[in-house]
Amino acid sequence: MGMIDGKELDPVEAPDVQRRVVVKVTDAARRERALKERPGERRAGEREDDVGRDMVDAFAYLGDVVAEYQDRVAAEAYLEPVVGRDDQERLGRGRRARFDGYAAITVRDEASAAELAKELDARDDVETAYVEGGPTPPPGPPPVNAGDDPRSGNQGYLDPAPHGIDARWAWGATDGTGIGFVDLEQGWTLNHEDLAAAGITIISGVSQAYHGHGTAVLGEVVAVDNAKGGVGIAPAASARVVSQFRTSTTYSTAAAIISAADAMSPGDVLLLEAQTTAAGSSTTYLPVEVEQAVFDAIRDAVDAGIVVVEAAGNGGNDLDDWTDASGRHLLKVGDADYRDSGAIMVGAASSAAPHSRLSFSNHGSRIDCYAWGQNVDTTGDGWTGTSTTAYTGSFGGTSGASPIVTGAAVLLQSWQRARSGHPFSPGTVRSWLSSSLNTPSADPATDRIGVMPDLKAIFERIEWNDRFTGIDDRFVYWVYILFGIINDAPGLIWVPGKGPVPVDPDWRDVGVRGRRELVAAIAREARAFDGRLTAKQLDRIAEKAFRALGR
Repeated sequence: MGMIDGKELDPVEAPDVQRRVVVKVTDAARRERALKERPGERRAGEREDDVGRDMVDAFAYLGDVVAEYQDRVAAEAYLEPVVGRDDQERLGRGRRARFDGYAAITVRDEASAAELAKELDARDDVETAYVEGGPTPPPGPPPVNAGDDPRSGNQGYLDPAPHGIDARWAWGATDGTGIGFVDLEQGWTLNHEDLAAAGITIISGVSQAYHGHGTAVLGEVVAVDNAKGGVGIAPAASARVVSQFRTSTTYSTAAAIISAADAMSPGDVLLLEAQTTAAGSSTTYLPVEVEQAVFDAIRDAVDAGIVVVEAAGNGGNDLDDWTDASGRHLLKVGDADYRDSGAIMVGAASSAAPHSRLSFSNHGSRIDCYAWGQNVDTTGDGWTGTSTTAYTGSFGGTSGASPIVTGAAVLLQSWQRARSGHPFSPGTVRSWLSSSLNTPSADPATDRIGVMPDLKAIFERIEWNDRFTGIDDRFVYWVYILFGIINDAPGLIWVPGKGPVPVDPDWRDVGVRGRRELVAAIAREARAFDGRLTAKQLDRIAEKAFRALGR
């Protein structure tokens, strides 16, 4: 499976976990059942579709189907909603409705689950049916020869770009205060000496497997700033965990995400330290969002304002080439079948700059960011150990990379909340962390793992943009630039309301880049006027600009 500190790692023997078939019933079928169960409710002039707006849930719909299957194969089958009854009580109606079409059927063994999934998926009233991914190793340390990949200091991922994300610089402005962070995986040692003071609690589920792996992930993000071990990227964040093991014998990534999202607040950051397999796929480990219920759970969390960071997985796959059982390119950006969960997906690269994609990392157009996938110094042993005093300098994989990007997201949200009173939206966080401001990989066209966040570059660009937040009309901003009202000579800029303001010597370069972007933006806007702005419209824009400057 992998190596850490020079030792070969074997997968942990999974407990005897029952297999679940996740089923999504079509909306049309659920409406039809609702109509049959409410005869005579249609009022004059009202269509059948109007009556069927309140659909029965998949749990009610599939009861007879499960009974038929059970009688035929003489096997025990247990039907339940994907969102448990207790969770349904806490979720608002709008969020519950998203999962009302799902149900899960638990059977005793994988063969029975596969048979049932195939049968259900062939039905016209079922949108999708698949065997939910069982316990798989987290995307942990890959086969790495540390001698071939020299370290860049114990925690070089904290250093300035291009080596790291420059968390050390960001600490001058923020330390993660005010933002919640949740790690989703299978187990942790929460009383580790460098984590205990963080007061990390479990939202739900059972801490059961790969404890050393979870401990290493937590150490990267929230290791306590004390006299022991290292220090986390965002040591003051409020940390919790949620387990894919819902009980000692039941395992569900989707249910864990739903539970975590329900306990989190807008602006918080959820890390998915997991990977999965797909039935019928020739590829190995894949991002967990390839499972439909997991995708919907991630989308639900993002829509609720939660930033989700997702490990790309250690399958070494080109995600643009991967197709599901129906032949769809779900992870190829721009394809007709592509779907966007809203998560920030993370690949893994070498620790030495320039950073090259490591062979085990999944890659493709869907990947937003990368970070170190080797030589990560952190708490725990990185795999299965439960020692409260262990540390490793050899953690890695997309598991090692994802917490680095997560820490960057937490610091960005903490800084933004402190300065403005509210955090960024998940989409805005993803845009900043994946923008061209950040550190590219050694060969972007070949690596195809996005960029590594550069917090100094991001913070400074946001502050630069904020110099003009008092200008309400974007046309005024463009006129300032295009007509030279802003002086972009070295050392001086004209800020509306302030006059000449000294700036750093790099202002000319920034100004040139900014002007190009603004020219492109005004050109796009001009298309609304059949490709050009009239003289009268330009006069009106310029007049407003000069009036704003008191001319």
